[in-house]
Amino acid sequence: MKTILLMLLLGITFSFANIGTIMVSKGDAQLKRSQKMISVTNGMDIFKGDSIITHKQTMVQVMLNDDTVITIGPDSSFSFLEYFFDGTKKSKIKMRADRGFFRSVTGKIGKVAHENYHVKTQLATIGIRGTDYSVQLGKDSASYICNRGEITLDYAQIQKHLTAGEKAILHLDGLTVKELSSAELANKPKIKELLNKHTNQASITSDTISDVTENKPETTNIKFNCDSK
Repeated sequence: MKTILLMLLLGITFSFANIGTIMVSKGDAQLKRSQKMISVTNGMDIFKGDSIITHKQTMVQVMLNDDTVITIGPDSSFSFLEYFFDGTKKSKIKMRADRGFFRSVTGKIGKVAHENYHVKTQLATIGIRGTDYSVQLGKDSASYICNRGEITLDYAQIQKHLTAGEKAILHLDGLTVKELSSAELANKPKIKELLNKHTNQASITSDTISDVTENKPETTNIKFNCDSK
C-alpha cells in the first residue's frame, strides 16, 4: 500500500513539474494555461500543455529542461503538448506551432532521442537531427529553414529531408526546396554562444532575440493566420 501511494504521489509531482523557463520576454505576450490567460514575465515556469501567444513587436524565448531553446516571434501561437526528459532514449518533445514565426536550437533530447522530437504545423510535422532551424507560418503556406544539422518534413504521406543551408516552401499544392540566398546566409543568427555552457544565459537569450527580430526570413511578408485555435 505504501509503495502504491508513493508511486501515485510521484506521478502527481512529475505531472506538475515545470518543463522549462521563460528566459526573456519583450513586448506583449500571454501564456494560456488551463483556459486561463496569464501575462508572460521573465523567469516564469513553463508546464506541459501551456501555449504562448505573442502580439506585434513581441519576442519570447523559452529554455526547456534539456537546454532546447525556442524563440517565438511576433503574432505567433506556440504550444508545448508533451515533454519528458530523463537523459535517455525515453525522452520526448511534442510541440505545435499554429501561426507566426519560431526558431529552435535543440538540446540534449535532440542528441539522445532525436526520433522523439516533433513539432506540428498546419501543413507538416517536423523531425530533427541535432538541429538549429526556423519556421515561418502563413495562412496557406509555410517556409522551413535548416540552419544546422538536418530536419525532416512529413506531409501528405511524403517525407522530405532538409540539410543545413536549405529552405523549403510548402504550399497546399506542393513543395519547393532551394538553397538559402546569400542575404539569408549573411543574416543567419549566431548560435555558438547557445552551445557555450560558460556564457551567461541572460546575455545569450537577449542576443538571440535581437538577431531574430532584425533578421527575418524572406517569407516574412506572408500574412499570418490570426484565428486562434
